[in-house]
Amino acid sequence: MSDEAGRVKAALAALGGAILLGLSPIGVRLSELGPQATNLWRFLFALPILAVWAAATRRAIPATQPLAWLLFAGLLFGGELGLWAAALSYTTVANATLMSNMTPIFAALFGWFVLKERLKAEIYWGGAAALLGALVLSIARAQAGAGPAAAADQGWIGDLLGFSSAIGYAGYLLIVRTLGHRVSTGAVMFWATLSAAAFAFVLSLIFKEQLLPTTLYGWGVLIVLGVVVQAAAQGLIAYGVQRLPIVVSTILLWMQPLSAAVISWFLFGEHLGALAFAGAALILCGVFVVQRARS
Repeated sequence: MSDEAGRVKAALAALGGAILLGLSPIGVRLSELGPQATNLWRFLFALPILAVWAAATRRAIPATQPLAWLLFAGLLFGGELGLWAAALSYTTVANATLMSNMTPIFAALFGWFVLKERLKAEIYWGGAAALLGALVLSIARAQAGAGPAAAADQGWIGDLLGFSSAIGYAGYLLIVRTLGHRVSTGAVMFWATLSAAAFAFVLSLIFKEQLLPTTLYGWGVLIVLGVVVQAAAQGLIAYGVQRLPIVVSTILLWMQPLSAAVISWFLFGEHLGALAFAGAALILCGVFVVQRARS
């Protein structure tokens, strides 16, 4: 396969994965279970597929130290999804997803502190634009009164939870990036997902959430989240991002919050007004500037 054909294949994989990932917040909203129990089953249904993927590659079982870091990465990933899923109970799907996609801002800061990467001036400007966009988006949500019932007076809590989730995902990506040359992608996803499942189980018990759905519909939602979102979407994204320039992959991954916003508009009536579009544009532009500077 030529380099050009390989890049096209990788771009289509990342794009398809990002679009499928837009189903994630919809599934959490439609689930019969609480957000943490929903995440638990999302991880559990994905694990058999990820186990086969890991077993089919080399370095399926990493050494002790990389394995410990992968398990810790899973805790960060589980915490990120837990915060983000909880945010959906307080704010709109678009707000929660866009806030959580501010990961590059925190990844840049982690790179500065941990990897001693030099921060360019564009990163400061991009971060400022994204933060301003987050504020505008939050104001737009409050004015529109969109989202679940709690959004009427507690929507800012959901926005803050979505924003905080980006921190955990940035730490997860930092660990995966550091171990990428030592552990296969399939093994990374399997061990991190296994750890995230254990973390989600503990959270489910702490918050006393119901662990089993009561209808076939409820089980169906969880199966879709596990197979389509966690295994297929994340797998396609991992395949594409590893083979594309960082700026290109970032633009393609923007399809996730956009597809989530469009689907939630039709299903839940969470329409985006002019102010919300302005905030979303500021966030996406800020993320693009930060990623371009880091590349």
